[in-house]
Amino acid sequence: EVGGRAFSKIACIQHSLALDPQCATAWNNLGVAGGGEVGGQAFSKIACIQHSLALDPQCATAWNNLGVAGGGGEVGGQAFTEIACYRRALALDPQCAMAWANLGWAG
Repeated sequence: EVGGRAFSKIACIQHSLALDPQCATAWNNLGVAGGGEVGGQAFSKIACIQHSLALDPQCATAWNNLGVAGGGGEVGGQAFTEIACYRRALALDPQCAMAWANLGWAG
C-alpha cells in the first residue's frame, strides 16, 4: 500500500517500468510474474526476460529465469534452450544455487 492505495505486484512493476523503461531488473520481475502490458504493448513472460537480458546480458538470475520459462527464446540473435540458459547463468555466476538446482532437475 502506498498513499493509502493498494497495488498488485504487476502494477508495481509496470509503474517501475513507466518510470524507467531501461530497468533490467523490473523487466526480469515482470517476466517472473508472467508478463504484462508496458506502454500499451503486451509482453509474454519470455519476452520480458529477453528484454531484461538485452539490457543486462550479464545477469545470471535472468538467464536462470529464462531457463525456468522453458528457454526457447533468442537473446542477441542466438537461440537458447532451457539447459543452455542454466549453463549461461552458471558461467556468469558459478555460485548461483538456483541455476545448479534447475540444471540438475532439467537433466
